[in-house]
Amino acid sequence: MFLKPRKRAALSGALRKFATRSRLSLRSAGISLLVLPALALAGCFTSEVELIGARQATRAMPPGEYTHTPFDTEGVEWGGVTWQGRIDYARFSRRYSSDVENFPHQNARLRRLSGDIYIAQVPRQDAITYGVLFVYADMTTYHQPDCHILTAEQLAAAGITRDPEGFCDIETLDQLEQVIRTYLDILDGDVRIDGIYRRVG
Repeated sequence: MFLKPRKRAALSGALRKFATRSRLSLRSAGISLLVLPALALAGCFTSEVELIGARQATRAMPPGEYTHTPFDTEGVEWGGVTWQGRIDYARFSRRYSSDVENFPHQNARLRRLSGDIYIAQVPRQDAITYGVLFVYADMTTYHQPDCHILTAEQLAAAGITRDPEGFCDIETLDQLEQVIRTYLDILDGDVRIDGIYRRVG
């Protein structure tokens, strides 16, 4: 429904080649776990309150030591490792966090959308932001959605409006799941990878 099997296989192979390199890559200096700092980008999916609560959240990435590798807008590595440390998962709150300094995406939650595709929710200072994760056996990749891809009609079908700054404000979990499914269907497997997390311990 989302990534076509052939494209998924090609993507997985390419990511494994990236993972064997001695240096990982950077998209921007402020990037770390799960999704880009969405408020620094135009056209992101946001909400005023957390839509994925503990009951709706899912454990996806196993706890452990990770390195982070953002890609540029063309899906190519740029720079080096931006962050490395242990990521833990809280059983009751179902949040991901790290005690390592400069980890900017504390308290993220994940919700399974389909198979190994997840929605990532990350609380920021001014809003809650959302991204898409693809979870593999030894790595996780993420994509920062751009709501400009969706037409006004498609947003209206989900009951979502786009504000003058380009942000799509979402009010319910049903809206979030519907708009992300529509978004991925539009991309039809051609999903830009914005970063990768490789488990190293």
